[in-house]
Parts: sequence; structure tokens; C-alpha cells
Amino acid sequence: MKLTFGCVHIRSALRDGAISFVAVLLGTVSIWAHPEKGTPAPPLAFTQLLQAPLGARADWASLKGKVVVLDFWATWCSPCVASIPHLNHLVESLDPAKFQFISIDNEDPKAIQAFLAKKKMAGWVGIDTSGGVLAWYGVKSWPTTIIVDGGGKIVAVTEIDSVSAVDLQAVAEGKSVTFKPTMETIAAGGAAATDAATHPLFAVSLSKAAPDAKLTRVNHPPTGTDLLGVDADSLVAEAFDVFADRYVLVGTLPDGLYDLRMNFADVPNSVITSVVQEAVLSGLHLQVQPKTVTKSAYILRATDASKKLLSPSASTRKGKRGYWHGTFILMNGTMDDLAYVLTTGLENPVVNETGIDGRFDARFKVAGGDVESLNIVLKNTLGLELVEGNHEMSITVHEVSRQDESKPSPATQTEAPKP
Repeated sequence: MKLTFGCVHIRSALRDGAISFVAVLLGTVSIWAHPEKGTPAPPLAFTQLLQAPLGARADWASLKGKVVVLDFWATWCSPCVASIPHLNHLVESLDPAKFQFISIDNEDPKAIQAFLAKKKMAGWVGIDTSGGVLAWYGVKSWPTTIIVDGGGKIVAVTEIDSVSAVDLQAVAEGKSVTFKPTMETIAAGGAAATDAATHPLFAVSLSKAAPDAKLTRVNHPPTGTDLLGVDADSLVAEAFDVFADRYVLVGTLPDGLYDLRMNFADVPNSVITSVVQEAVLSGLHLQVQPKTVTKSAYILRATDASKKLLSPSASTRKGKRGYWHGTFILMNGTMDDLAYVLTTGLENPVVNETGIDGRFDARFKVAGGDVESLNIVLKNTLGLELVEGNHEMSITVHEVSRQDESKPSPATQTEAPKP
């Protein structure tokens, strides 16, 4: 597993596709600042406004009284594409007289229109080819979501997957809502990079962060990266490739925020991976245990609604599949990939017999995790269903759970000396 500590901001669901571009200013430390909570929202000025009614205007005078969700995305951004079903659900769940969703992209208009022709995306789409809107809002990574209240004031800078219809309704009612923050990036360059030479050549530390610490990535080339104010869920998902292997979270992770500081110079990636994993497991008092089960398989089949509900993925990025913390994720994946995801989440074999070719996106969370609840979601969102099979299969998953205080973690356990 290759850790991606230098180029992406933490996103526990879909880490490989959340791209951050780092601008290095000679002899300075640069920080991209989003608008502060409670301040007036910067202007909106789009080259084009797609999917809006004729004569509609995207300015704060025209949008006054509405809660506005600005979702900064790109057609090449896999996490952005994977989040579109959730965005569509939010748009369809809320009163358009009180809420306005605007997805903002700075790509070529032809590329955006070609994408929208293949993939349904609810709400307005603002094209910002000048980059002015992105600059005003301090957006340098995708996806980023900025919520503005009916008075034109900034409510939160977050990500669309962390936004719920209930929270947005609360904002419309004037209530205070806490949203999961997105990450800011600090990059050291010029003279600051020279100072980095004094950093350790090999060091990893994990410590508690202040309860109100801001989620931040600090890059100090050439040796290290610090992840500050990050929660336990994101730490584990960063250290372990939970979306490529069968990692399942059992129980709850510790509360609070943490600071992970790393320095490596000319160290093999395999060593970096193992050291960071050990630090996370030990610091959070976690253990990872392989678990092999043999159960009767479920069969994944299509229904009459499949053709209507399934739309081909418009993503050009590498596919991603996985289950983590109750969420099933498929990004530019096949039906075989979906069967793999369902197998991991259910801890029960699932065999693809849909007969459906192509690649698709899906992201959903199932309350309870039982087959009956999962089938309801599958039928309503993808037009698929699970039926009981008649043959047994074995699968192995890796369970991530709190460490029993009386037993050492398998990662740190050592053999007792023989007499």
C-alpha cells in the first residue's frame, strides 16, 4: 500500500482522488484561507450558468433569503463524481424556494456539458473559467463545499458528504450547526524549506490535539508532512488501505482530535507504511484481526428498475471500491466490484449475477447493516437486489476494533522467551 501523504488532503471515504495543488512562494510560508465563518460571502461571477431557469441570476442580491450550498468540484475528481448521488438526494429533499445548490467548476465548458449529458447532476452548475470565484473562496482542493445562510453569511467550509438535509434545514431555521471542516494546507518553500533540513530523518509521533484544533496539513519538504487536528476515523483510513482490502470497523473509535507528525528521508515506502500503521494502532489502542468466515452466498441480481436507476460512471479516474464505517462505496467500478463491496460490508459472500456490463458510481449507508435494510437501499437507488444462494463460500476480512486492555495488539505482540 502506498501512502499518499504529500499530495492529498484527508478524506476518509475516498482519499486517492482528493487532489490538492500546492503553490510554493519563494522565501515565505503560504496558506490558503477560506472565508471565515460569519463573514459575508465573497461575490459570485460565473462565465456560464447551466441548468438554471431562464433569466436566473447567481448573485447574492438575487439569492437573498435562501440557504446556498456552493459545491466546488471537477469532472476529473473521483470523490466529486462519487458524491453526486448524495448531492442529488439533498437537492430533491429540500424546498427549492428556500435552498439553492450551485456546483462550481473551472474546466472548459464543453467538457462540463459533455459530462452533464452522461451524468445527472441536480441544481445549478456555475462555470468559473477565470478562476475568480475559486480564488475569492480560497479553494485549492476538490471537493470543497461552502454553505451560506439566507443573509449571505458564511456558515461552514466542509465537504458535501458531510452535509445532511436535516443540518441544512436547521441552518434555514437560524439554528447553529457544526459541520465537519475541510482541511487547509500550509506549504513551506524557499527559506522555510532550507530549515526543514534540521528536521529528523526518521521520526513519527502521534499526540492529542486541542479539542478545537483546525484540520490542517503542513508540508515541510523535503522530509515530512504533519496532519493536525484529525479524527481517529480519518487516521485509520489514512494508514490502512481500507478501500482496497477488506477492513471493517467494529465498534467505535476513540473520540477527540490528534496530531500526526512524520519525517522520512530516503526511506522505503514499505517501511513508512508499517511505521505509520504501528503508530496509529498503538496511539489509538486499536487492533487489527483477520477473520475468516464461511457462509452461504447471496446472489446480486438486476430488477426491472436497473436500466432506469443505473447510470454509467462519467469518471475517468481509476476505480475505487470499499466499505468503511457503515458506508458502501463504488467509484467507476463494475458489478463485480459492487459484489466485493457488499461482501465486505455484510461479511458474507456476494456473487454477481446481474449480467450488467459497464462501470458505475454508488455511495450509500445502511442503518443496521442487515440484508433486509440493504436490499431496500439497493432497490431504491440502483435497481438491484440480493437473494439467498445455495452454495457456501469463505471470505476473510480485517476487523479494526478497540484493543482489549488485557491483551497486547497483534501488531505489538512479541513471543515470550523460552526457559
